[in-house]
Amino acid sequence: MAKNLYIKEILRSKEEKRILTGIITGIEDEYYKLKNTYIPCAILWYGNVKVLIPITHLRVDKQNKSIIRGMIGAEIDFIILEYDEVANIAIGSRKDAMELRSKIELPNLKFNDTIRVRIVGIGVKHIIVDMYGKEVIIKASELKHTYIVNCKDIYKVGEYLKVKIKKIDLKNNIYELSAKEFEENPFVNIRKYITINGEYIGTVIAFPKNNSGIIVQLDNTQVTVLTRVPARFNSFPHFADKVLIKVTEIKEDKKYIYGYLMRII
Repeated sequence: MAKNLYIKEILRSKEEKRILTGIITGIEDEYYKLKNTYIPCAILWYGNVKVLIPITHLRVDKQNKSIIRGMIGAEIDFIILEYDEVANIAIGSRKDAMELRSKIELPNLKFNDTIRVRIVGIGVKHIIVDMYGKEVIIKASELKHTYIVNCKDIYKVGEYLKVKIKKIDLKNNIYELSAKEFEENPFVNIRKYITINGEYIGTVIAFPKNNSGIIVQLDNTQVTVLTRVPARFNSFPHFADKVLIKVTEIKEDKKYIYGYLMRII
């Protein structure tokens, strides 16, 4: 797109409330004259035009820089509020763009629809996606059939994800999405790879908060085993230790496998 075409799109967005799209690439503090203070702004570029999105217009619950930092690299929609032709700087609002998109597109969605959403934030046990103007949290349990230690190791801000709508309630603002529908379920044929009373090598990958055991990733399959550590062990296994475990129970329907520690390798 030529330089002057970018400016035309900026002006059309301001005048006609057209939605533009860009990637957050930085953070700056902008002086806010009305409140006599500085306000954190997400920075993105639309062609050669610098666009500032004040944190108050990002539509996030907490208004601090850490929120913007977590969105660096995210592709977002925005509408131009102001444009300074001399400085070639624009002020935009993600909030306005999201409200417009949700008003137009959400009523067309229904239960069990398959859609593509943008990842705009990532936590340890969840990701946040932009679903046509609505920010929706997807828990780790709905991302994959197997145990996820840290979502940050798997997903990246800015990526698109294919999901299925499991619940949608526009009136009460309730939305549930699932991505694991499009992932292979290793529990379906798990007994081909492991059996009850079988002993297998794996790696310690996590320590559940509400359980005294360890979670072991088996070497020969994608599944993990919730493993009890017998009292006879003088030392508790450490993260990334190789261990030998014995499988005591397999629950394919609940996607749980239980076992106990035989020895630390």
